[in-house]
Amino acid sequence: MKKLLFIESNTTGTGMLALIKARELGFTPVLLTNNPGRYIGLGETKCIVLECDTNNLNCIRTIIDSEFEVGEIKAITTTSEFYIEVVAILAKELGLIGNPIDTVKKCRNKAEMRLLLKGIENIYEPWFYIIDSLEKLELAKDNIKFPCVVKPVDDSGSNNVLKCYSYEEVKRHTEKILSNKYNVRSQKNAQNILVEEYVSGQEYSVEIFTYNGKCKIVGVTQKIVDGAPYFIECGHIFPAPVSDDIRSVIERGVTKIIEKVNWQNGPCHLEIKIKGEKIFLVEFNGRLAGGMIPELIKYATGIDLLKEQLKVVTRMRPKLDQNPTLYAGIRFIIPLRDGKITSIFGVNDIENTVGIKEVKLRTIVGESIRKVENAYGRIGHIIGAAENINKLNYILDKSMDALHIEIEECEDYEDFN
Repeated sequence: MKKLLFIESNTTGTGMLALIKARELGFTPVLLTNNPGRYIGLGETKCIVLECDTNNLNCIRTIIDSEFEVGEIKAITTTSEFYIEVVAILAKELGLIGNPIDTVKKCRNKAEMRLLLKGIENIYEPWFYIIDSLEKLELAKDNIKFPCVVKPVDDSGSNNVLKCYSYEEVKRHTEKILSNKYNVRSQKNAQNILVEEYVSGQEYSVEIFTYNGKCKIVGVTQKIVDGAPYFIECGHIFPAPVSDDIRSVIERGVTKIIEKVNWQNGPCHLEIKIKGEKIFLVEFNGRLAGGMIPELIKYATGIDLLKEQLKVVTRMRPKLDQNPTLYAGIRFIIPLRDGKITSIFGVNDIENTVGIKEVKLRTIVGESIRKVENAYGRIGHIIGAAENINKLNYILDKSMDALHIEIEECEDYEDFN
């Protein structure tokens, strides 16, 4: 049986599902990882696990050469933002389907994307500065308008993305980002910062697939973002309730971006806002959307985006034409303060609610938690589906109200263990 290699995975649960779906498609899933313990549920996937330094390309090459015969590998992929560039390099070296290396490098760098999209029709251009030192920030000081957004160019999950209202805040956050030498996967950070215009308005995620250069917009997801000055995704709704005019603006702008970026194969998702008759690109992500959006699309349309991703990399044409028959939504469970969990109740009642598809908690009584500043701190979610958006929101609101998590304030940092 041909092998389907995964270089690491995301940690929300869809990554483990992808391993299972690889076997359903007739392939043997193989996960290359530097830390198998990172992935809850890995054992249940029954995939082959090879441990190596996945942040060292030569180590990956060595284990591939030693463990597999020529032609045994059908495809290489990942569900993690941090490894799409490694996948592109290996796919090219092994003659497998993928995206151009230069394309993926640009997609992993938010500053490079800003530069690439200058002067493109239908795309709103924000003012921005690329900063790699406090000295360079000082030179841009008089031209920075407020509020603005300060973020690292190569992180994920809205990590270290901050809305700033003064130069002092910008400087303080710049110092913080520059002091972080490595990301959550122990990869060296680019040490570049994007200081850019804050654009207000409703945020959307546009889910896209390409196959041999042909682009298909699967749909548009409405995002619920809160937690200022941070940008915390609190929930999503698919399909987004947008007018035909807004949908046309989105389709025109997104198509231009995909063409300019030269995205050739597989999924990507664009986080955007609408600015007049143009779209403002918040971020381009060269992978499936996180935040369980693929699961929402599955509940709403029947399309299994994880399986379709695997079909693309194994040279099978994806099937993406099913229209939504339901609205699906997710609400994330977000700690609003630091503390230790003393009780959790209401889960069983929520699970038995008509329209609720999934309730998941990634915490237990006695565990210490932090107030959320990014996607990594969310401690669970509730997914529901209904025939109209009002009913969906009612079900999700009612379920969130029924969930009770009591948090006892910790006296000092040492209580967090």
